[in-house]
Amino acid sequence: MDDERNRNEGEGSKTADKNYRDAATDFARRADTAKAGLEAEREMERRKGELEKAEQAGRARSKGDLEADLRGSDFDKK
Repeated sequence: MDDERNRNEGEGSKTADKNYRDAATDFARRADTAKAGLEAEREMERRKGELEKAEQAGRARSKGDLEADLRGSDFDKK
């Protein structure tokens, strides 16, 4: 099956990159991006506790490559 859709493009997919860029450009043209950004910021603030809890749970399963991950000392970095 040498179908164009299944062809391996090597490191980095030019097709996926083009599709992403086209979709992002289309979204930026159609949408009020400033409004979408503000809504996303509000949603992040509303779910802050939930997101911090999820981050801590993920870091708890870290392989421990970074000591700060194990201590959680970098949670407050912005």
